[in-house]
Amino acid sequence: MAFESPIADKTLGNSYPHILKKETFTINTRNIKVLKAKNNFLWIGTSNGLLRYDTSGKENIKVFDNTNKLLSNGIFSIAIDKDGFPWIGTYGGGLSHFDGKTWNNFNTPNGLNDAFIYDIQIEKENIWLATWSGVNYSTLKTDLKNSWESHTVENSGGGLIDNWVYAVEIDNSGRKWFGTESGISTYLNGKWRKFNHTHGLSAPYEKVRKANRDIMSMFQGQHHAAQASPSIPNIQAADYKPDYIVSMILDKKNRLWIGTWGGGLSMLDTKTFRFRNFTTEDGLPGNFILALEEDHSGKLWIGTNNGLSQFDGKVFNNFSRINGLESKFIFSLEASRDHSLWIGGNRILTRIIIDPSSGSPLNLK
Repeated sequence: MAFESPIADKTLGNSYPHILKKETFTINTRNIKVLKAKNNFLWIGTSNGLLRYDTSGKENIKVFDNTNKLLSNGIFSIAIDKDGFPWIGTYGGGLSHFDGKTWNNFNTPNGLNDAFIYDIQIEKENIWLATWSGVNYSTLKTDLKNSWESHTVENSGGGLIDNWVYAVEIDNSGRKWFGTESGISTYLNGKWRKFNHTHGLSAPYEKVRKANRDIMSMFQGQHHAAQASPSIPNIQAADYKPDYIVSMILDKKNRLWIGTWGGGLSMLDTKTFRFRNFTTEDGLPGNFILALEEDHSGKLWIGTNNGLSQFDGKVFNNFSRINGLESKFIFSLEASRDHSLWIGGNRILTRIIIDPSSGSPLNLK
């Protein structure tokens, strides 16, 4: 589990040789930003609202948007609490919570730093928010209408490396990790530490320059420029921003995997604080790492600008349209308890099944 052996000194890329057994759903929106599965429900965050898909087939699909209590149709993030109810981070509409019957909304008048909530993590009774004006946190046991506290560049004395925060992860020790536009900050027991490209985060431009050539023109109409609510700001035409954290996940061994904008995939050893970087030269299909997920067999799934990849510590098994995937850009991933891997792309939601004994996807015979 979680890579049985150490990560190989040299890794390879392998084009997966089979056609995947899959289900495909067309979603009438620009892209699927976030996916979360709990019980029989798959929650689907898009730029045109939130969808709740009943995978048992009893209720099918229910839509939540700004016509029924959400304050924004742009959905950035979803977290599911211990009661199975979703917390939703939106583009310009703050934070929303559904208790099964009604929605409660929280925004800047309630103490949020910003109305743009890019990531949410629930830690026991605490909730943490990545916003575009720093980090907010509170306890779920209090009245969230007036109990939010915050970390910013200013009040942390520069410990938070940037106020544009895109990702939050919390490790087993309670250490918080924040992925930002300028690198990573970590916080534990009142002490801060920060990392960026000068500390080893992301690959050097010389290693990705050739593979990144002409990529930005392909993003047009797929992700950013064609949306009323762009998922990631301040990109413009840059094909390489080594400190720009797009995705982040802690694996079962407490290693922090970091998706960068054009600088490939980074792994931070949270014990030694040393980085290891992977690019197309190491087997990845693309250097823009848009989504990360660990499945129940312990393998890492990576959504890129050029298809999907599964990493076992030695080989990147790469999946593309040749294997039946219909979206080149993979924006979101979610592994559910029934061994499904849900894949969000450009207008397309795909479900593949992971064989629990092998960790490999099921193929068409």
